[in-house]
Amino acid sequence: MDEPQLLKPRYRTMWLGVLAGLASMMLAWTLHRMLAASQRLPGDTVFTDHSDSPMWLLIQLVDLAGGVAAGMAAAHWSQRWSWRAVAGVLAVLVMNGLMETPSSHDGFRMLMSFLASPVGLLLGACYYRHLERTRPEVQVPPVSIDHLQVPDTPYSEAVVVGALCFGYFILGSTIAVFSQGGTQAFSDNSLLAIVVLELMLGACALGVLYARGYPLRTLLPRPSWGGALIGAGLYMLTVGCNVLVTGFASDDLTQPVQRLLEGQRSMSALLLLSLVNGVYEEVFLLAFLQRGLRRLGGSNAVGVVLLVRMLYHTYQGPLGLLSVAIFGLVVGVYYWRSGRLFPVIVAHIVADVSALAS
Repeated sequence: MDEPQLLKPRYRTMWLGVLAGLASMMLAWTLHRMLAASQRLPGDTVFTDHSDSPMWLLIQLVDLAGGVAAGMAAAHWSQRWSWRAVAGVLAVLVMNGLMETPSSHDGFRMLMSFLASPVGLLLGACYYRHLERTRPEVQVPPVSIDHLQVPDTPYSEAVVVGALCFGYFILGSTIAVFSQGGTQAFSDNSLLAIVVLELMLGACALGVLYARGYPLRTLLPRPSWGGALIGAGLYMLTVGCNVLVTGFASDDLTQPVQRLLEGQRSMSALLLLSLVNGVYEEVFLLAFLQRGLRRLGGSNAVGVVLLVRMLYHTYQGPLGLLSVAIFGLVVGVYYWRSGRLFPVIVAHIVADVSALAS
């Protein structure tokens, strides 16, 4: 007999507002870059002055429209009457504008390039808040989470299972950081070895939990087409955040990641690793550890899991570690608010396939 799903109120928080606003801006920035690239001649740089062309005006309209959409999204997903999420997105837009505003001989046009997105953001947020004033607050229907009864995880159990599942990988990653040779490139043999090891460690961890009376059914995700779409959206959000944060990284920072991807890998080994690794990590990190430590509060539970996730990815170097941190933060916050594991697993699988296939 299937366990009944628990209905959980849908949250509107500052962090969801920030993520929603940034996701909207990512789409506008992607279109902005495509339009700017179409204007760039061989030998041009990003900062070449094209402010006298019709394309420049179109780019400003795209930035303005993206800002309006981001403002409405940030206002919609943050608390009613709150402006903190809008302020957070505005800070990101200002920093991005300071780094990427193209130089021009016309100071007025430079100012327009800088202000297009922030002004659009404020217009969109003000418009949405105006709509809220003119209509009564509607009770938002609750969303379903995966499982009804989930026990808190004792600290000793969290340490034992965490060490069993991730201790070997943390040790290997730490050794790779301090060794002169670094980490070898991924190959079919190394990917299959990881698959076998994760299956063995996962079986041992499940055996420990079963012996301690842990309800293993609560670790299972609930697959759905809607969850798959949400997972794809989470992945796109993490990609956009990575582009924004790591877009100006030097070649020295990318070298560890590039060395890992130099080897030849078959598609079958790649897909198998992505599937097993995505399920393994998110089941034990989120469904077991983060959910079991919820009594510590959201920030602490998400932070502990994020720290563990980063510790066994240090071999990827500063840039790779930053990407892992962004991914872990996005999926950790999403899981904390939604309680749904399947979208996170989908996002992880897609991220692994995309990285290893590059």
